[in-house]
Amino acid sequence: EAELAACRSAGEPADGQRAKAAAERHRQHIETWYYPCSHEMQVGLADMYVQDPRFRAHYDDVQAGLADYVQEAITANALDHIA
Repeated sequence: EAELAACRSAGEPADGQRAKAAAERHRQHIETWYYPCSHEMQVGLADMYVQDPRFRAHYDDVQAGLADYVQEAITANALDHIA
């Protein structure tokens, strides 16, 4: 989350390598500490981050517009991994 916010602040594109790497670390964190999280599942989570007002508020409280950026980075990363 903090790294994705840093990427956005630095003007890194959401589909750039740095943001996609941060999105992959986000997925791996969920998988390590919570539950299996495929790339497809992470995309579903990212959709929830922008559609559910509670999740959107959480990310956008960190940085305005971060929820959309996180969704874009996660989706871009997933496209690199899904055949």
